[in-house]
Amino acid sequence: MEFDFANSNAHICLNRKRCFSILLLLNCTLACLYYTYVQNQPDGTKYNSNNAKGIHINFNQNQSSIKPSKPLEYIRTILENEYNYDDLVKFYNLNEKEFSLGLRCTRKSKRIETTTKVNYTGDTTSKNNSTTISSSPIATTSQVDSLYTSPYYRYQRKTFFTFVIDHADVCLNESIDLLIMIISKSDNYKTRDAIRRTWGSGENLGDYSSIRMKLFFLIDFDEKLSTNIRLENDLFHDIIQVELPPQYTLVTYRVLSLFEWSFRFCRRAKFLFKTDDDIFINLILLLKFISPHLDKPTNNSFLIPEMTIYGYKHYRPGVFRQANDPVGARYVITPDEFPCSHYPDFLSGFGYVMSKKGRDAIIYAAYRNTDKPFRISDVYLTGILPDYLSIQRQPLSDYTIRYQGSCENFFENSKAFACAAGLHHGDSTDVFDKFNRYWQYVKKSL
Repeated sequence: MEFDFANSNAHICLNRKRCFSILLLLNCTLACLYYTYVQNQPDGTKYNSNNAKGIHINFNQNQSSIKPSKPLEYIRTILENEYNYDDLVKFYNLNEKEFSLGLRCTRKSKRIETTTKVNYTGDTTSKNNSTTISSSPIATTSQVDSLYTSPYYRYQRKTFFTFVIDHADVCLNESIDLLIMIISKSDNYKTRDAIRRTWGSGENLGDYSSIRMKLFFLIDFDEKLSTNIRLENDLFHDIIQVELPPQYTLVTYRVLSLFEWSFRFCRRAKFLFKTDDDIFINLILLLKFISPHLDKPTNNSFLIPEMTIYGYKHYRPGVFRQANDPVGARYVITPDEFPCSHYPDFLSGFGYVMSKKGRDAIIYAAYRNTDKPFRISDVYLTGILPDYLSIQRQPLSDYTIRYQGSCENFFENSKAFACAAGLHHGDSTDVFDKFNRYWQYVKKSL
């Protein structure tokens, strides 16, 4: 009996092709089913399944240098890897409910007449007039649940900022007590140099020399100066450059990027201090203020009372609807941009300090909020967002600031904390000479 090798090979080949086709089709089908399943899961289950099984996700700084594709999900994963999950659930729910109700100052007339009451109480108090505004909106459970599927989510910010210079590994193996972040324009080299040589040097701090600090300048992107900025960073290693143009109207985005950078790349820092490069800061007073807080034990709770922000507090400030000068025009706000006559209490951008937990809460709220960031950064990041979350804004001890007149004799006062006269709005003439004189006054308090 002869064996037909030709036909046999043809049959074997045909069978193999059929098997391969069937396996390929089966794999494609399974992949499609899995993709559909994952996409249909609620946001929480996508990243909570590992935690529910007791698996600890390890995030390091190098992983953070990769720009995440889904910011809010990424932020939640980081938080859930670090803090008590029950606390976070309450915090997430607070965000959902408060943002759905809108600005507190618009809630007085909002009443949805139903039978199930959900308690939200918003209080804003004037230091001088002691005026209190309260409201108790009412909503059904089904209405609250519907927040998670409403079209409201369409407008959420979808991407993180891009950092041209990021120093992604700068905090990798260090424990930092105080991270100082200074907003600076690309062309303000003289001012940065003056800060490096005076209050930002971190030298000869007496009793506070043991406090571990890092200082960075967050700089906008100006293509004409990109080479200079790169070379400056090569020399001093203290530049963080975000891909944003220098226009003043984008200042909220720059400050938000500062929060984001510290969240992604310097999570070990216990406290964050934000200021601007045209402000002279009494670093000794700042260190004196945070020093007692550094000895407090840390834990993994995530509770609102632990998130107080400290700075120079503006109490129930009015909204500018018109101005007669170019500087004042920066702060003019239309009723469409902000419908209320007064802002929530907020802190001066001259300088404010917050704990790591406070920073984490603000960055989550900023990415959870579906409205455009409010154009006045101090109002938005230390007023509007904390007001939604009931985060306290408190004075930075009894320290004082000056934004008009001369700084020459200001720092002779032992409580003088920050001064901007002579440098505000772009004048950098003899900036080192001025800063050096102020610094000598400040160091006398050591």
